[in-house]
Amino acid sequence: MTAGILGASTFVLAPTMARADEPVAARAPRLMSETGENTTVIDAFDKDDPFDLNLLLTLRQAWKHAKIRRETALNQPGLSDGGFVSSRENVANYAQSVTTLEVGTDIGIFRDLALSFRAPIILADSRELTDLDGSSNNPQRLQDPSGDALFSLPFKSPTRSGIDWISVALNYAIMNQQRDPAKPTWVVGVETRIGVGSRLHACNDNAAVKCPDPANPTVGRDAGISRGMTDYIVQTTLSKRMGYVEPYGGLKVLFEVPQSNSDFGKTSDLRGTLLNRPPVVGTVTAGMEVIPWERREAFQRFALDFKAIGSYHSPGRDYSELFDALGSSQARSLRSPNPGAYRAGPDGFTSVPDPNAAPVYFNGITDQQAFSSFSGRFGLTMQAGEYVKFTAGVGLTWIQNHLITAADACNPDVTGDIGTSGPCRTGAQSAAGGSATGTPNPNHRPVIDLPGRRFSVDDTTIVDLWLSGVVMF
Repeated sequence: MTAGILGASTFVLAPTMARADEPVAARAPRLMSETGENTTVIDAFDKDDPFDLNLLLTLRQAWKHAKIRRETALNQPGLSDGGFVSSRENVANYAQSVTTLEVGTDIGIFRDLALSFRAPIILADSRELTDLDGSSNNPQRLQDPSGDALFSLPFKSPTRSGIDWISVALNYAIMNQQRDPAKPTWVVGVETRIGVGSRLHACNDNAAVKCPDPANPTVGRDAGISRGMTDYIVQTTLSKRMGYVEPYGGLKVLFEVPQSNSDFGKTSDLRGTLLNRPPVVGTVTAGMEVIPWERREAFQRFALDFKAIGSYHSPGRDYSELFDALGSSQARSLRSPNPGAYRAGPDGFTSVPDPNAAPVYFNGITDQQAFSSFSGRFGLTMQAGEYVKFTAGVGLTWIQNHLITAADACNPDVTGDIGTSGPCRTGAQSAAGGSATGTPNPNHRPVIDLPGRRFSVDDTTIVDLWLSGVVMF
């Protein structure tokens, strides 16, 4: 009797011992063996799939909000005392809205090796500065020591559009779980982005000359759209699908090199500069895809993607939230050029500007502190069939508070004789004393870079949405 019961139980339970990629009931999901969206690399020259080609179209919308504040050097209770900066005063609310249409293609070259092209078309990029808790009633916060206004509120930049860059990427799956179920999927990739659009120039949409030339403020220029960079990206992602879920993690590093035909490139290699490149950005990603429903025979599935991203941005020069406002300023403290170099004076021990060196004009690009950013993203993918799939998602990013005008006056790592030191010297300016402590930084502007006058960006958040369609051949 007992043996009969055990035999019947075994017969009833046997169907539940099916493999993980087989349905457990008539209406249960059918698990596909394909990896998730984060580690998918199309390929070519497989036995049943000699060639793969994907065409992509993605619409992105991002909104950025931040608070601009400025250090104070006022010797008052609660502000600062004895030269120590202890408080930052409200300056402005910053808002930016960017709408982008990205077109691209992925081409399979060989097994687990693909070539990708991307071209994001910026349909509209609008930026503005408005009152922050009554800051417009305190214009002295935006004045230089001579009383000139650095800029005024409200401030609006022209709406920009065009192509910033195009990219070429190569991705290779060193290991592929689809080929060997015992191993994870490991993808490595390299990418180059080349700035191709008209170069970015600082502009004030409310001024008579909207985008003044730094060397000749009465002459206008195009607002531009491209940051004028050549970017290099290396990245790697590792994932392992386990039934309904696929956890993954990745690393990415971004290096940017300014192109010489931009305002950035013109001042990136001057003697004495401490920061002559944009920040290097290192990013760590961790997430998990959940695939709750699939129909393997119909090439259909529905996937949810949960992702956390952390990035570190090293110190560097960049286009900040005040790029347009400061770069288009008519304040004499910003419009007057800095000496490109110094030389010994006629007496042999003073240091005077070298008239043969090209003057350095302020263009709105500033030295910025290091900072971190953290993002949470949620996406969903619906593959409607063998040849079409759609992806939508939302993301929220928080950026750490940091100074956006922080250029040091002197570069101690570049030293010369007393004649080339300019103000970077100690001791008496006489034949009997004084020594060089470095070389003047031509990008330093005391009115915005000295402690007590520096600007910061605080409480920065970015909300972004995207919708993407892919046609697969």
